[in-house]
Amino acid sequence: MISHRFRLLVLAAAAAAWTSLALAAVNLPSGFKMEEVAGSELLSEPMDLCFAPDGAVWVTGRGGSVWRIDTTTRAGRHVGSVPTEMSGDRGLHGIAFHPDFPKTPHIFLAYHATNAPTGKYRSRIARWTVGGTEASTSMDPASEKSLLEWEGDQAGQHVGGALLVHPTERLLYVTTGENNQNANLRKYCDDPENKAQSLSDLRGKVVRMGFDGSVPPGNPFVKTAGAQGLIYTRGHRQPWALSYDATSRLILLAENGGDLADDYDEVNSLEAGANYGWPKVFGDGLLTQSRTNRAEGFTSPWFQYQRNTGASCTGSFIYRPASSGRGFPANYNGALFYADFGRKTIRTAAVDPKSGKSGASTAFLQGLNAGPLAIRLGPDGALYFITHGGGTKASTNDVLARIVWKP
Repeated sequence: MISHRFRLLVLAAAAAAWTSLALAAVNLPSGFKMEEVAGSELLSEPMDLCFAPDGAVWVTGRGGSVWRIDTTTRAGRHVGSVPTEMSGDRGLHGIAFHPDFPKTPHIFLAYHATNAPTGKYRSRIARWTVGGTEASTSMDPASEKSLLEWEGDQAGQHVGGALLVHPTERLLYVTTGENNQNANLRKYCDDPENKAQSLSDLRGKVVRMGFDGSVPPGNPFVKTAGAQGLIYTRGHRQPWALSYDATSRLILLAENGGDLADDYDEVNSLEAGANYGWPKVFGDGLLTQSRTNRAEGFTSPWFQYQRNTGASCTGSFIYRPASSGRGFPANYNGALFYADFGRKTIRTAAVDPKSGKSGASTAFLQGLNAGPLAIRLGPDGALYFITHGGGTKASTNDVLARIVWKP
């Protein structure tokens, strides 16, 4: 799940003398405050977060744990776990709730099964049943239903694992990494059947499916000979996080780009059947091998920024005020927020409401001791994020935090 670049960054971070995230000398615009919601006394290697209808936040851990945290009282508890394989980039990542939760008490998890053949890993998207009241919520350990599985090579990086339940389509979106070895990039680019471009391979894609794992009849390649009917978009490298904006109806994908200084990290707006180019092109249609010539026929990023000395885009959303009226000042309404793990920042960019295009970004949160690994807009209007600073082990920077407006 974690990209090769991401893993190197967190391993380097673990070697430093970290202090608590709560004590970090963060920089925020005037009137904003950062609050720790849960720390390493509860969380271990957090990877993703998702809000339940009751306002509680659920967090996944790379080692297979799932926690529920009350954002008002900040009380948290372990609610279940999955037996996940954790070598390399793998582990538990994405989480999403059925749109009728808790009436339909299902959650969806993306993780790596422990029974893959030698030299392979097995990605799994599974549905679990949740029982009990808010105070005693737990996952039924016997309730797992596997919805989708695919194999990849242990030696490769980039395995995806983001989940999104579309509230109006009532379908589940899943990201899959392209599973390439960076050392083989030139050979991979020259292969006309590389995994990210091939419609017969689920890797390097965003797939769309029913809550029972079925293929929606409206998927773009259902009638294409030899294609996997679940594929919604292709040409992705390490598609890390998904979000949906009900106002604009955009589905945004935060994606890690290549490792060279002139590569770009991206936020892509998903369009049915679109090809985002990897590994043939990067950025706005630049050929990956020549670095200058352009190719037509690929969908350009909705928002991009150059890697330069290091970048790792790990989440994005468009800010909308809470229904209660709480939240950030009006000038942030409709703006893009995105997180970068490598740079340990969260930035914001204005979005033109007519064209839907985003402009240049400005700093929002800086000075973290560990980079933000996932960001979400909370129902209370606060910006929630998690950090995991220990690479492949627990860290004192395993934290769930939020940014609130308190002038």
